Amino acid sequence: MIGDFMKSPAWLANVGHVMAGALVALVAVLFSHRPEVLFWVEVLFFVYVAMKEFVIDLHLESNETIASSTVDAVGYIGGNVAGWGLVAWAYAIGPI
Repeated sequence: MIGDFMKSPAWLANVGHVMAGALVALVAVLFSHRPEVLFWVEVLFFVYVAMKEFVIDLHLESNETIASSTVDAVGYIGGNVAGWGLVAWAYAIGPI
């Protein structure tokens, strides 16, 4: 049915991780086109993901495992890669 996806909090969390990763890339390009700025945004993003998923979540969340943290981190990184794919596609198409 239409609302069935809301019954799985894990699925919603994974979608949120992918969207957050893509949003980092898209917002970074929106505000800066300088390669060094984009490089540091990505470095900080990867450090954030590593710290949040493998340090903070493992110590503060109950029932959190290395496997679930890895799934979350892969969602962030996969979304980030997809965001950069959208940026590359937009540059390839050019202004309309």
